Amino acid sequence: MSVSIKHILFCSLLCFLVSFNFVVGVNGAVFAEEDPILILFDEAHGQYFNRTLYSQALSDLEELGMQVEFNTEDYNSYTFEGVDILIMTDPQESITFKERIYIRDYLLEEKSMLLLANPLVETNESLDGHGDYLNYMLNENELGVSARFWTDIESSAAPKPADIVKNDFLNAGKPEYLILNINDTTHEIFSDYENVSTIVTSSCSIDTARDVLIEGSTEAYADPPLGDPHAFSTSIAIFTLAGNTAAFNARIAMGGSTIMFSDVEDPFLGSSWYEAEDNSKLWRNIISWLSTEIQEENIQKPNTDLYLPFLFGLMTLAAILLVGGITLYMVGSGQQVSVLKVKVVTEDKDTKGKLVETPEDESKKGLTKQTKRERRLRQIQKHTKGDRRK
Repeated sequence: MSVSIKHILFCSLLCFLVSFNFVVGVNGAVFAEEDPILILFDEAHGQYFNRTLYSQALSDLEELGMQVEFNTEDYNSYTFEGVDILIMTDPQESITFKERIYIRDYLLEEKSMLLLANPLVETNESLDGHGDYLNYMLNENELGVSARFWTDIESSAAPKPADIVKNDFLNAGKPEYLILNINDTTHEIFSDYENVSTIVTSSCSIDTARDVLIEGSTEAYADPPLGDPHAFSTSIAIFTLAGNTAAFNARIAMGGSTIMFSDVEDPFLGSSWYEAEDNSKLWRNIISWLSTEIQEENIQKPNTDLYLPFLFGLMTLAAILLVGGITLYMVGSGQQVSVLKVKVVTEDKDTKGKLVETPEDESKKGLTKQTKRERRLRQIQKHTKGDRRK
């Protein structure tokens, strides 16, 4: 009996494994764990604002369940494998033509990118903005991005110097430390995530942007390195989206300030730039928005066309389990199926409780009587022969 039980258990386990594999094949995408958003933080172009000065910002992204990797070499054909969001913080070195081609190909795959420049800081070359290097990337015709970080195109310097947005009245202790109220901004970056009401920034301006997120406040102006202000509050954009074109659907966000999301402590603020006002919330909202469509694309829907074959396969396996289990039980136990003959007892009004004999029973009785006669006849014959001898 123990052998048969083992056979049944083996058959059941086999059928279960086959059915489990079938289920995984049908709906594997649903049960598979979703891959985290992969962010590539560039450090290969002389960035002063590296992972050390962005420790709080990058730690918050990991808290959001995202994975952060760091690039320390020139872009190549393998740099962007699996990358969802590229972040560049005010590069201090030029991005080569070959690298720009790799970035273009990456964006044509409908990925995301955040570009952060910095304003003009003549007293500190490390903090000085180099939006010109980022503009070189945006010049690719296939991208169709019209937005550009402002630079002095008449300057002969390389890179061309940036400007700086100022407000002599509403600031955080210095005209270039802008305090901006953005409660009136209706974009989903400010409405679908954490509530952002006020930020503080030191920023350059952005030209010809399709979708402006944050503008300079009232009485703000954009101050170039030489000459009079070139723009005033009604036309100063400091945070924008590049916008979508017919060529591609990549999400590109552009900000005129790298320092505003950094760990740099400032006595005028009484904290780091990242911790000032709602700067940290704005950072998390921007990255969350850049990852939204990517997350939606990564969630694969089950293939409903295979549901009926799945049910049919499951029913077939159930039948195999039942028949196979019974067969293996009979073979393993050594038992055979036999038919038992049963005498039927019937009752009627005249013969209650009497045994009703079948024709087969009567034939047996006849055989029994015939046998007794033959025995008696043989005895008589023996006696007759004995008398004759005498």
